[in-house]
Amino acid sequence: MMHGVVDLGTDPHNPPGCLWVYGTLSCGDPADPIRQELSARRESSEASVRKRFEQAILEGDLSADSDPAALARFVVTVNCGISVLAATGATRTELLRVVETALQAWPQ
Repeated sequence: MMHGVVDLGTDPHNPPGCLWVYGTLSCGDPADPIRQELSARRESSEASVRKRFEQAILEGDLSADSDPAALARFVVTVNCGISVLAATGATRTELLRVVETALQAWPQ
């Protein structure tokens, strides 16, 4: 998933970064309907990732003591950070190093 974010953020056919991240950052007022919508989409995406991690625990792909909510938040946070870095000129190589570093923290 993180590699996919790097692919999207560095594809010369796409604008760098992420509309989701840009939109949320540019809407400073928490009551702004656009910010609320983008926040709801982030929460929905995070919930989907969490559910997938819950399934992975049931299937034995993640250890039973893994925290699916924390892992989902971690993945979403790293992905958003990668998008910000891509938008501000980070290279594909630099972004892949971020992914590799993040994956070192992944539960075995």
